[in-house]
This record gives sequence, structure tokens and C-alpha cells, in this order.
Amino acid sequence: MALLKRLSYFVAAFFVLLVQKKINARELHGQAVKKGLLEPATLLGKKSEFERAVSAFMNPEFHVDEALGGQDYTNNWAVYVAGATEPVKFAGATAKQVVYGVPNLKAGQISAAIVSVANRGGGGSLDTQNFIMAGWLVSPGDYGDTRTHFFTYWTADGSRNTGCLDTRCWGFILANNSQLIPGSVIDNYYDISIKIFKDQNTGDWWLHYGQGDNLTPMGYFSKWIFTSLQQDATELQFGGLVSFNSSYTSPPMGSGHFPSRGEPAAASFKSVRFVDANGIETPIKDIRYNVNNVKCYDLGNFVFDHFLYGGPGGCK
Repeated sequence: MALLKRLSYFVAAFFVLLVQKKINARELHGQAVKKGLLEPATLLGKKSEFERAVSAFMNPEFHVDEALGGQDYTNNWAVYVAGATEPVKFAGATAKQVVYGVPNLKAGQISAAIVSVANRGGGGSLDTQNFIMAGWLVSPGDYGDTRTHFFTYWTADGSRNTGCLDTRCWGFILANNSQLIPGSVIDNYYDISIKIFKDQNTGDWWLHYGQGDNLTPMGYFSKWIFTSLQQDATELQFGGLVSFNSSYTSPPMGSGHFPSRGEPAAASFKSVRFVDANGIETPIKDIRYNVNNVKCYDLGNFVFDHFLYGGPGGCK
């Protein structure tokens, strides 16, 4: 028990100091390894392919990542955004996504469906941008296969110095009774419901998953790894995200069909709602269309709490 307390205090201190940029992250990680508190490769390494794509999603001027060999990557998204145009506070987000397979992807390509809560810290700097994401992801470069995985991701500075895909480093604490964990294969799911909600007592951000309204806690993101998300979220995002390097064309998003095909051909988000401080889920009224490549991807109309999204890709 004493060791667990020491570990929790050390991890919390690590992220607080890392976010504040008062120490060198690799130096602190080395100290933790020497003390036997962490395994040598637990916290730090090169960016995941998904992290590189998310970096561009947060900062559209981002193109080349030296941590991935200096290759030129293109990133496309089709998302609805709540809270981006006027000050508003959210205690969470929830949505149901249909799960798809994208079997022909190669390393250097990703395709994902995301639910995201964020607080950009009131400024344009990446250093203030806190994000939590969850959804389904196909990323051969990260998982070593072309199957569909449940993923989680967080960052406290726009993926500049902090951030983690799944449980590849500290930040997400698993619930004891969860049958699904970040990184689990979910290509046997038809759909999955996701809820990200801030516990008003502890300040931690809990992730729930399931089908329909029957949700189970998967775990939580400790409030201590964040800065602006120690407060409420000010922005929510729902939709699709793809990335590819210059060796390939853009991959399919969602089901690979445009929203104009209608259901069931096009991919969908349903029961899209924000969560208030009392845990009440409410349909979103003020929401913004955000698509950066309409030749290959698009969003259908947002109707009450439901929209279609996606596209075939094939762009260079």
C-alpha cells in the first residue's frame, strides 16, 4: 500500500511538472526507473501515428513530424464542434457510434471516429490545449494490424510534450470491473456508446462505454495530468479523423461512403449530447460544421442528436 501511494504521488508530480515545463521529462523518467517506480519504456518514446494526426487536428498548420522520420503527412477531418464559437461550459459528452472495419490500411494511414472534450485554455497556444478523446481507431502503425480498436487519448499541451494513446503511459486509470480496456479489439461490435464525464467531487474525467444506455465505467483520466481541464470543458467534437503519409492516398472515413448515401450505407453518430454538472444529458443546439477536405469526406445535416459522416478517401 505504501508503494502504491508513493507511485501515485510520483506520477501526479511528474505530469504537473511536465505540463509546467519545469523539468526535463526524460530526466525525470530516468529517476523513476532508478527508484523502481516505473518500467524503463513505460512513459516516453516516439509519438504514435495517432498522436501525430491529433497534433495536426489541434494545429492545422502542422504537416511534418520529425519524430516519425520527417515524412510528410496529410490529415483530414469531418467533425461537428460544440462550444467553439462562444463561451460555454460542459461537464462531458456522450454519443453512440457505429463501428466499422477498414481492412486495407497500411502503416502510415489511420482512420478513426472520435468523441472529444477539450479546453484550449482561452488562448491560441498549443501549450494551453487540453484534450481527451475516445472512440474507434484503425492504425496499423500503432497496433500492428488492420483491426478496429477502442482507443483513448489525452494531452495537456496540444501533444507538444504530453499525451498518450491508450495505456502506453501513465494518465488513464482502469476501473477494476471493466471488460474492455483502451486498445481492445472491437471489430465484433456493431456499435458502441461512449460517455466522457467529469466527476464533480474528485475532478477526474471518467470514461464509460457500452451499447445503448447500458454503460460501464472503463476508468478515468486523473485531473492532475491536466491544466485547463481541471476546470470544465469548453469544446466538444464528434466525427471522423484520417491521416496518411505521402506514399499513399487518403483512407476511407467511417463506412467509406459519403453522408449523401444515407443510412445504412453511411456511418452515423447518434444520441449526441453534452453532459452538464448534474450528469444530465442534453441535445446540443449550437454546433458548428468543420470539414477540411469536402472532395473526400463530409458531414450530413445535424438533426436533433444525429448525423451521418464519412467518405471514400482516395485523395492525395
